[in-house]
Amino acid sequence: MRLEWLRRALAVMGCCVMFAGVSACGGGGGGGGGGGGGGGLPILPPTAGPAPQQPAPTPTDRVVSESIQSAFTGAPYPLAIYLPAGYDQGTDAYPAIYALDGDATNGLPQTRFANLKDILAKRETKAILVGIGNTARRQEDYNFPGAFKYHDFLAKELIPFIDSKYRTNPRNRMLTGLSTSGNLAATALFLEAPDNLVFSSFVSIEGAFWQQEAQSNDLEQKMFDALAGRPLPVTLILASCSDGCNQPYVKQLYQRMAARNYAGLLLFNTEFSTTHVGADVLAFEDAVVRIYK
Repeated sequence: MRLEWLRRALAVMGCCVMFAGVSACGGGGGGGGGGGGGGGLPILPPTAGPAPQQPAPTPTDRVVSESIQSAFTGAPYPLAIYLPAGYDQGTDAYPAIYALDGDATNGLPQTRFANLKDILAKRETKAILVGIGNTARRQEDYNFPGAFKYHDFLAKELIPFIDSKYRTNPRNRMLTGLSTSGNLAATALFLEAPDNLVFSSFVSIEGAFWQQEAQSNDLEQKMFDALAGRPLPVTLILASCSDGCNQPYVKQLYQRMAARNYAGLLLFNTEFSTTHVGADVLAFEDAVVRIYK
């Protein structure tokens, strides 16, 4: 009897040894858990996945307003400056286009600056556009003798101001004008050559050269004499309507320049079937295609 009892006791003890890591031995069956750790695996926090990727900002163009007071003319000039898409994200230097009559509407819904800006944006042209205002002074500033002081303002005040604030390419500047401002857009070349070239291209659209034909021809003659056969490494575009408007006077200047056979000069006479004002956007876009290929 005692032997049988000993066998049972040993069997119970063996059970406790075998299952000690699983549950408590002995009677009472209650589920073990109670306030302390049971035998389960530890609960780990969820693993953090990669941070969601934010889309890169889309490069956009923008317009900046500036103003400058000229010591040469004694007048203030509001400026509208167009910076193309991608300008703010990079470090490259950009061509600079200086548009006379920048705040003139010429009977259109938008200013000349806005019309030219739209062309650059449409074509995704990587160039800075500077629209020069105060066109109430256009007859005084764009024709001589006032044009001498105004050109000094452009070359010695405005361009250094823009170059100091924006990433411009000093070897790639355009001057463009329409009608009366088209006069200066062409004759500025005569003032600069041969040794003080400020602009590399001159785009005169529907220039009203009949206003000062004698002065214009005299300045061109002085430039020709001063060059004495040396190269003239610039582009000159003389654009007009194809019928009427200022076409006869534009063509006359073109023929005079072409007859000189200036070495290095890229000379174009472009004509468009449209109105005096309508020629502006067409001729400017054509010039952009020719110069910024």
